[in-house]
Amino acid sequence: MKTNRQTRYPPVPNDLLELPAKQTDMTTTTDQHDKTGMAPDSSITLVDADVHCQIRSIEDLMPYLPNVWQHYIHESGLENPGKSWYPKVKRSAARDDAHPPNGVPPGSDLAFTQKQHLDYWKIDRAIMNPLYGADFLYNADLSAALCAAYNDFMIEHWYEKDKRLYGSMMIPWRDADLAVREIERIGSHPRILQIILHMTPEVLWGQRPFHPIWAAAEKHNLVLGIHWGGYAPPRATGGAAPSFYMEFHTTEALAAMAHIASFVCEGVFQKFPALKVAIIEGGMAWLPALMWRLDKDWRGCRMEVPWLTESPSKLIRRHIRLTTQPIEEPENPKHLLETINHMGSDNMLLFATDYPHWDFDSPAKALPRQIPKPLQKRIFADNAIDFYGLT
Repeated sequence: MKTNRQTRYPPVPNDLLELPAKQTDMTTTTDQHDKTGMAPDSSITLVDADVHCQIRSIEDLMPYLPNVWQHYIHESGLENPGKSWYPKVKRSAARDDAHPPNGVPPGSDLAFTQKQHLDYWKIDRAIMNPLYGADFLYNADLSAALCAAYNDFMIEHWYEKDKRLYGSMMIPWRDADLAVREIERIGSHPRILQIILHMTPEVLWGQRPFHPIWAAAEKHNLVLGIHWGGYAPPRATGGAAPSFYMEFHTTEALAAMAHIASFVCEGVFQKFPALKVAIIEGGMAWLPALMWRLDKDWRGCRMEVPWLTESPSKLIRRHIRLTTQPIEEPENPKHLLETINHMGSDNMLLFATDYPHWDFDSPAKALPRQIPKPLQKRIFADNAIDFYGLT
């Protein structure tokens, strides 16, 4: 006898789609950190703007998912969504020594991360960036459920466990209403400072369908962290997929440029004057040339974008920051300092290690000695303190 699918899988009631089974209790945290009007902490000397954390397996999320999605995942055999197009040189794209001895994935053991990274390098504050493919799923309801479950797991098991850690939340960005709902649900949590996005998502982040999401981000003083990676070729390659991981790794900078131009030209920063964007793991040496080119074209094409009432370079310096990792390494280190000077501001760069990945930059070697001490201090701590409002 044939099974009636409609009987086995009836339509999912709306109330089962709206909230995870285990919600984060916003009233129980003992951290009284307030993201509005935060006073910088002068004792912070090293801030890492890109540390990765992840779940051990999808089973970690089950307590945070409604029953309907637990059943769906087990029945369908869904594992962790989002597989890379390329082998990433190292297993899990991680350093050999970053695999915990208990066999769990790199970046999934808090105690190991604390010992190997935070304690060893004396990291005062770390912005944690979970990378998980749930936000790319085309099923918006499943994406929303997994993003919410992932966010709640990370808050409970990572961000609230160590006062040095601040977290990034995932959102189901394909559906603006669902994305805004997730921001409203946990965007005021004292340990959440950022929304994590990717550089190659098949879209340009400045475009208007996303503006309701950016309005919610601005409301909750959340940085938009656009991180290297994704599941589409870099925009500037004409839509063609590179043959090699080396190409993909390098040309992500082209995608970063495209997103910055999109934010500027779409008038996002005029519409949301308090919005902040961090370009994470995209390099930095290309920024001066991008600003010069945008300023030139703005002077020639202002009739097309009348909402741009000031130069793109001024908007970029005010709203956008870049992380140092992976910093370019010219043969003459002085050229790197010249490039930073060409940015026109000493507040543009945030130090980052990209732990636990294979191209990790240690604090001891990330910046050449030719960079003056006052600028090093800004890059290692002060810029992130100001940008994220760290305490």
